[in-house]
Amino acid sequence: MSGPVAGRISFCVTCKNRLWQLRRTLPENLERAEADGNAEVVLVNYDSRDGMDEWVRTFRPHIERGLLRYLHLRDAPHFHMSKAKNLAHFGATGEFLVNVDADNFIGDTVPAWRAQWARAYDTLIHGFVAETDKGQVGERDGLPAEGNGTSGRIGLPRRHFMALGGYDEEMLPMSQQDVDLIDRARASGLAVVRLPQPGRASIPNSIEDKLRDTGLPFGWEEMRRHNLERRRENLRLGRLTANPGRVPVRVLVDFTRETEI
Repeated sequence: MSGPVAGRISFCVTCKNRLWQLRRTLPENLERAEADGNAEVVLVNYDSRDGMDEWVRTFRPHIERGLLRYLHLRDAPHFHMSKAKNLAHFGATGEFLVNVDADNFIGDTVPAWRAQWARAYDTLIHGFVAETDKGQVGERDGLPAEGNGTSGRIGLPRRHFMALGGYDEEMLPMSQQDVDLIDRARASGLAVVRLPQPGRASIPNSIEDKLRDTGLPFGWEEMRRHNLERRRENLRLGRLTANPGRVPVRVLVDFTRETEI
């Protein structure tokens, strides 16, 4: 890719063994991307073993029209949230990058997000659902609001995501990576704006669902404590750019070509 496509929003989705959720969210999210007219969904198959690859082949027309960009990582037995999200974001083609978890719907958010970036380009947008969000992220140390499941809805201009180095891959596989990115963005001078999402936003899942493929014996609370300390340390040391020595990984793009991202 020679450079990002001007004005394009890339909705970055990662999934490992969650096809049951993706079956419900991806078709609708592709419709939202198509309706916008300058958007794509970037989907990372993080070595899923539940038939995702075969199912995504039914969306080849969307791939051919540039609505879906499919990255298949085939040698990752264990899921790591920061690494998976970085792969989706680094492999996107848009000027704006928005994280959308596999269990989340884009919904009717795109016009408001575009309007916000038109008003103030150097902005990180954090989406949320007003009905279930009981506190500002950061004030509650990154704990998800009860029943929410949307705390990872983060979007920002590509150049700022790259300057921040993406999500911190030195964290344990789950918890705090979203809030850490927000912390570092704010400390780097970006404005942070929270925009609500009306209507259905996500498919509920359990903590067990989140931890199932991490390959570690740690529980959610232990991961949270460890990553919270890492997050605080990043700010204390002024470590605002993550992953300075990140090594690209090889993926299959759109079923046709291999590349390193």
